[in-house]
Amino acid sequence: MSAELTTLDTPIDVMYLIHKALRAEAAQVEKIVDQLEDGATLQPFRRAFYQWVMALEYHSVIEEASLTALSSAASPLWDHEATHAALEAKLEEVQTCLNEEIGRTFLIARTRRHLYGKVVEARIAQEDHLEDEEAFLLPLLRQRVDERQQLGIVRHLLIDQEAPDNCWILDWLSQHLTAKEQHVLTGLLARCADGVSRSH
Repeated sequence: MSAELTTLDTPIDVMYLIHKALRAEAAQVEKIVDQLEDGATLQPFRRAFYQWVMALEYHSVIEEASLTALSSAASPLWDHEATHAALEAKLEEVQTCLNEEIGRTFLIARTRRHLYGKVVEARIAQEDHLEDEEAFLLPLLRQRVDERQQLGIVRHLLIDQEAPDNCWILDWLSQHLTAKEQHVLTGLLARCADGVSRSH
């Protein structure tokens, strides 16, 4: 879902904004690796890849803690843990490829092709995972979780209570949103349980 979201029917629909940002992040990583030239440094790719992984891992941890209990009731056709494990495996393959290149001082064509292939596989695994969540989990959350509980989940998805900068996820997210979507996000934050609000 890449269309602009100007309203959220329920608080948990913020997941569509998060998914949009994760998709944009994956596309950016793929673009960077595709544009690497022979002899180039891997540093720009590493920075972009680690930013993508950090946001995705945070989302996954909060999702596991907040949402997975409901996922088993979502559909007998959807195995949330399996799609998540497949995504993690693909990201680890990208990391393994990067680790193999640590000793090299410059990029060679074969390495770029290999790395590009691994990134594409990770992006596809992420897309499968996000599509499954949107098809199976989000409808269930809208039906079974009341608004107050949804706002609590949203707060955990957007505010990292464990980090020194607990709004880092908002900063990351906002760079992928339109002005209207940022306005929607600000309004949602104002409704969260503790009244967290942040202007974007």
